[in-house]
Amino acid sequence: MWRRIALLMAVMLATAAQAQSFDPTDYPVPKPNPSFLVLEQDRVFKNSAFGKEVIALNEAEDSELRTEGQRLDRQFEQEEQALTEQRVQLTPEEFRVLADAFDEKVVATRRAQEERGTALVQRAERRQREFLRRIGPILLEILEETGASAVIEQRGLLISKQDLNITDEVIKRLDAAHAAQTRGGDPAQSNNEPAVDQE
Repeated sequence: MWRRIALLMAVMLATAAQAQSFDPTDYPVPKPNPSFLVLEQDRVFKNSAFGKEVIALNEAEDSELRTEGQRLDRQFEQEEQALTEQRVQLTPEEFRVLADAFDEKVVATRRAQEERGTALVQRAERRQREFLRRIGPILLEILEETGASAVIEQRGLLISKQDLNITDEVIKRLDAAHAAQTRGGDPAQSNNEPAVDQE
């Protein structure tokens, strides 16, 4: 009888020891697939290697255009001043001919500058579309991996869980793809353009 009691106590002690050593994290409960994911598109553009190159190129072209415009302004001011000083030495007809020519020159130059500005905006928009084209496959890939149904821009959300935000992951994958493309010598890439045309 004492042997049976001792055996029963041994079984009870072993069971208790197993219960104390149980760690629920050893058996994690699977998380359900999220219905949507969150993206900070502006942060992807500003912090990714491709986005930084596009921003730098846009700013350089804008600065060049503004510098050229300021130079032309100074040039026209000097020419106008010189024309005014010549007026006393010219007949009204001679002055009118020179003044009309000057006005036509200014108008034509301003028009050319406006056309350059319009072209600059169009290039910036084209580069933005190229950026969206590049992140599209990455977003689809992450949706497939996570089982989510949609990616929502953070600015359109009131609040969400931080683990739904895939911005850092998108930046990492976009940088990897951009680096691989750069190493491969993408034929679409020109000397100063981050794999998008400058026309």
